[in-house]
Amino acid sequence: MLNCNQKHDGGSNAPSLGGDQSSLRKALAAPWTPVEIGLNSQTEQEMSNSPENLSANLLSIDHEEFHSDGLYGEEASLVTRKTSDHVDLLREQLKILSEEVALHKSVLKRLVEGAGRSTMNGHVEIEMKKVSDEIKDKQQQIAHLERQIKGELDQLEHTPSHATLLEQVNEKAFELEVKTADNRILQDQLQQKTRECQALEETVAHLHEQLSQALEANDLLSESIIFQQYTDNNLQTGSQIHIENPESIDISDELHQKAEQSEIDELKQRLCELTEAKTQLETHNQKLQEESMYAKGLASAAGVELKALSGEVTKLMNHNERLANDLALARNSTRVRSGHRVGRRDSYTKRLEPASRRDVHASSERESALEVMLMAKDQREAELQKKIEESKQKEAFLEGELANMWVLVAKLKKGQVIDQDDVSMPYPMDRDS
Repeated sequence: MLNCNQKHDGGSNAPSLGGDQSSLRKALAAPWTPVEIGLNSQTEQEMSNSPENLSANLLSIDHEEFHSDGLYGEEASLVTRKTSDHVDLLREQLKILSEEVALHKSVLKRLVEGAGRSTMNGHVEIEMKKVSDEIKDKQQQIAHLERQIKGELDQLEHTPSHATLLEQVNEKAFELEVKTADNRILQDQLQQKTRECQALEETVAHLHEQLSQALEANDLLSESIIFQQYTDNNLQTGSQIHIENPESIDISDELHQKAEQSEIDELKQRLCELTEAKTQLETHNQKLQEESMYAKGLASAAGVELKALSGEVTKLMNHNERLANDLALARNSTRVRSGHRVGRRDSYTKRLEPASRRDVHASSERESALEVMLMAKDQREAELQKKIEESKQKEAFLEGELANMWVLVAKLKKGQVIDQDDVSMPYPMDRDS
């Protein structure tokens, strides 16, 4: 179109000042007719691809994406690319309109020059007014496009960037640190309860010893009963032998009564000791049961915390992976756009390239630091899980011991004879070692 106008510029310079009206009219019509045709074709093209229609279409597509909450990952990068392409399209239209305004100004200038040489000022003024109106219309369209480009750039600045997502990852990492500190406190409490459980295990061992002594006393009682029966038999035999000697019978009865009274006193004392040991055993069993319930609750709370921490770590790892994909996508899109627009944005790309490299380098360093931190957290959680499993095993063993103790207490209440094998149960005191 510009070449055509240049040719007609040469044609407009051909007529002389002394020509007649028909030659002047031809000279004025020569540059105007193709320009008018070109302008009409451009006007038709603008009607189909006007900035208002294009911006309305693109904004109708992207409006919900710009104002939706929580643009993360691939959605944020997709919206950013669409907005950037839209801005590039608007700039291209702005450039076309600027070229058209320059073309109209050139036509207007030629008309002004022709008006000075022509006697048909009325027709030239009409053409000049028409061109001036078109120039104003184009300038209004240029102003509208500039406002639209500014609005798109403002929306692009408000879109969450890669740095914002990294900041959110840092906040999640800080929350993970806080939860790890809470988990460490729970671990200390768990260790304290483990020590208390060990003390209770020693108490149970002491109670086992007392129970063994009670069983020995029971054996002594059985032997004394057997001895009493044997003595009664001997007394009956002695009474038959010494029936004619009453003094020896009285002495034997007195000795037997003294021995029997001493045995009864000893048995009463042993019975009091057994009753007291039984009371202590029931009290210790109650304490053991309460401590076991508390240890169960603590282990359950620790398990819930570990599950929550695992979920947070999984979310952070997925989020970090999405950030890496977004970064790779941003790099590829930047390379593609820079390859298509080398001639137009060479200086702008040179200014932004060092800053983008620094941002990418800083992002990669922060991602590496986050990965190391997450690996350390996983290792700590595995150690804590192992300790919790060991505590659960000890807890199960203590529950078994409690069940055995209740069985022994029930047997004592019924007055049954308790075997030594039921009492001396092996206990793994050094399970941790």
